[in-house]
Amino acid sequence: MKTTSKVLAVLLILTALAAGGYYYYTGGWPGARPPGPPPAPVPAPAETPAPVELPPPVLTGETETPTTAGGAIATLLDLERTVKSKRAAELSWEDAKQQMPLYENDAVRTFEKSAATISFGPDDLLEVDQNALVIIKSRPKDAAGPEISLALLSPDFLDGLASKPAPEREKAIQAASAARQVTIRPVPGGAKPGEKTRIAVHTLPDHTTSVAAIAGSARIVHPGGGTIVLKEKMVTRVTDTGLLAARLLPGNPEPIFPDDGATYGFARRAPRVELKWRAAERARSYRVVVATDRAFRSVFADEKVDGTVFPVHVQQPGTYFWRVRAQDADGFAGPYSPTRSVKTVYDETPPPLVILSPPEMFVSPAPGVELKGRTERDARVKVNGQKAAVGPDGTFVFSLTLKEGVNLVTIEAIDGAGNSEYGKRLITYKGAKRATASVSGN
Repeated sequence: MKTTSKVLAVLLILTALAAGGYYYYTGGWPGARPPGPPPAPVPAPAETPAPVELPPPVLTGETETPTTAGGAIATLLDLERTVKSKRAAELSWEDAKQQMPLYENDAVRTFEKSAATISFGPDDLLEVDQNALVIIKSRPKDAAGPEISLALLSPDFLDGLASKPAPEREKAIQAASAARQVTIRPVPGGAKPGEKTRIAVHTLPDHTTSVAAIAGSARIVHPGGGTIVLKEKMVTRVTDTGLLAARLLPGNPEPIFPDDGATYGFARRAPRVELKWRAAERARSYRVVVATDRAFRSVFADEKVDGTVFPVHVQQPGTYFWRVRAQDADGFAGPYSPTRSVKTVYDETPPPLVILSPPEMFVSPAPGVELKGRTERDARVKVNGQKAAVGPDGTFVFSLTLKEGVNLVTIEAIDGAGNSEYGKRLITYKGAKRATASVSGN
């Protein structure tokens, strides 16, 4: 039995050795499925390229130079309300922006009750009034000094081209601008020391354009060859055939009321502020502009007025700025007056009311008596519902007619904000017979 066990152990050892050798030389066990092909090597990841930096977009109105042959000719310095601009290489109009550069054949358009100021250098300003279309032109090569070159068109001309194809529209604009191109040259010594030359352009009712010298003097050159010199406060009309004779602008109206910085109370009702100015020479009408900022960008009221008074109903407390300009019978507009301000504040304090005479419980010997009192300046006073005149110092006098017996008299003082203060007096009148009997002792 022991011999058999030993033989079996030897056989097992030999079998194991044979199997190990088979695995060593074949790479697998006997009877096992042969292995498949080795897996393909995984390629190393490619190196990620560095990101390419794209140039930032350039928006209309930014200071970057667009694709033009030369540099900026002018700068849109300031604007009021709706002003549009168009680059020479573009077809669409966009909202204009302050401080945007203007290049050759760029256009600026103003609409109803809007305006723009264009700077052509440190000393030359062009003021574009409402309803105007200006196309910037380059200076002539033979220019001897600083000058402004531009084309003046009517917005109605542009509106008439709205239905035409873009190439045809642009061709018509270029042809019209060549025929209406004017050159404006400052006259040496025409402006006062330290003062800029200010030229204003305005579209007239007949669709022609006026050019006026608001400050300084200027020489206007028409493309047809005509030339005219405008002295300060003079204007000419630009037509397709030439320049009309220069004439004086309407005078400058002078604001007289209210005082600059005057304050009005604001409580139960909005104050009514009457703006007044002195009439200007050669004026047929006036344009009054009221705004909530000194630059007149946030316009509160903009009206044509035939007289020299304009009432304003202020809706909110704050500071309001106003100015006025004159316009003559042909549509020529003069310069604006100096700007004035009016301030409105919340005021819930009743005005003071002092009854000076008669005293309390007064017995009148006559059927009439004078009621005297004092309140604040510009307040209104009513005695028994009837208006009493108030003097510049706030004093008032009212004549009362008494009936026989006790008379109740009510006095009301009302300030500009609508606040009221009340007072009363009891005045006794015994009648003529009783008064006589009382005096005689009967």
